[in-house]
Amino acid sequence: MLRFAKLLFLLIGVALLGVVVASTDLDQLWMQVSAVGFSGMLAVLLVYSLYFGADALSWHIALPAVPLSVRWIGRTYVVRMIGEAYNNITPTASLGGEPVKAWLLKVNWGVPLRDSGASLVIAKTTSMFSLVVFVGVGVLMLLGHPSFTDTHKAIALGGFSFIVLCAVVFFLMQHLRLSTHVARRLGRSRFGRRLSGALAAAEDIDRQFERFYGRHGWRLAWSFGFALANWILGVLEVYVIMHLVGYPASFAEVWMIECMVQLVRTATFFIPAGLGTQEGAFLIGVGALTGVASAGVATALVRRCRDLVWIAVSLLFASLYHVTPAVASAELR
Repeated sequence: MLRFAKLLFLLIGVALLGVVVASTDLDQLWMQVSAVGFSGMLAVLLVYSLYFGADALSWHIALPAVPLSVRWIGRTYVVRMIGEAYNNITPTASLGGEPVKAWLLKVNWGVPLRDSGASLVIAKTTSMFSLVVFVGVGVLMLLGHPSFTDTHKAIALGGFSFIVLCAVVFFLMQHLRLSTHVARRLGRSRFGRRLSGALAAAEDIDRQFERFYGRHGWRLAWSFGFALANWILGVLEVYVIMHLVGYPASFAEVWMIECMVQLVRTATFFIPAGLGTQEGAFLIGVGALTGVASAGVATALVRRCRDLVWIAVSLLFASLYHVTPAVASAELR
């Protein structure tokens, strides 16, 4: 059933991508994409490396079990690359690569699973709340921009409300120790003895949350700050790409476009790598601002090329560690 769902979501993404590309002028699209060139793509990759570095630092700071040193920053950067590559190619709500990250830290450098597991959840929390701030600013600008219709604005408000709800629920699950409560309830069933290990693990991780939020306020603030920088650097990347394809926009306008892209990607998390949905968001956003829909698709395709290069390099690193999600999940049981 899971394999069928993966295939179905992939086909939906491919179909959406086909519809988006077919709705643009292909000759014009090719001219815009080819205008980027090799040097332009290197510039995009450079900006993305900074974007990714901010995200990796946000996670590193949420992991008190390892020192804040250059060597460890390099390690978590590579581990993050590998894990995010699997997150992008598996339709599992950006969770397919999380076991890979925890497994790599455990088997290579002895980081306890309870520490890496808790840090991944905390980093996801700061990422979600920073996304709320980022999208909130973008939606405010979008609401006052004349290029967007009332329909665009209503969808943006609905998407923002959904992201806020997700962030609050995700935090409350940690604050209210819901994983422990669920494990205890299951432990009272006839299968309780089999779940004793899971109950102990859930309680341990919940204690990690409580300890981090209670004792590491400065780490939480810095993790949030780097997570927010991650989203802003994403705006810079789109800003650079739009200049390269020949349709420059102001930084504020690009912020609104990236806001729309993140809203769509969050709502369609089940589509692998946001295939088709990301392109559709760029088509609508850039088309509304510039009147040239192909410029939006060109921007999305350049970013897609960047994704492919980055994922390829990440999977090359993964091959050096001989890691797959299945292996990592088995090791963590």
